[in-house]
Amino acid sequence: MNEVSIEHVISENIKTLRKKLGWSQELLAEKTGVSAPYITQIEVGKRTPSLDIVEKLASALGVEYKTLFETNNENLQSPEFSKHILESKLITAITNTIHNEFKD
Repeated sequence: MNEVSIEHVISENIKTLRKKLGWSQELLAEKTGVSAPYITQIEVGKRTPSLDIVEKLASALGVEYKTLFETNNENLQSPEFSKHILESKLITAITNTIHNEFKD
């Protein structure tokens, strides 16, 4: 039986949640105050985030921190998460529109 490391679980959950939100690593970094290269290193398994960073990532991604430690990804499909995705996409669309309007 193959056991999956907790580091792998965390990195995959962060990557999955980020992609479901349609966010780049740079946007997640901006929302958490963590550098984009560090986000990349977490997602590829080269770095293991501290609990403080895990909490920041979870908060930005709209989930409880414990969700990032779960190997059962049911929480990634919850209705609350779907609502969060829609809200995030709406905010991103509005922000992009405002930036485009006032760019000049």
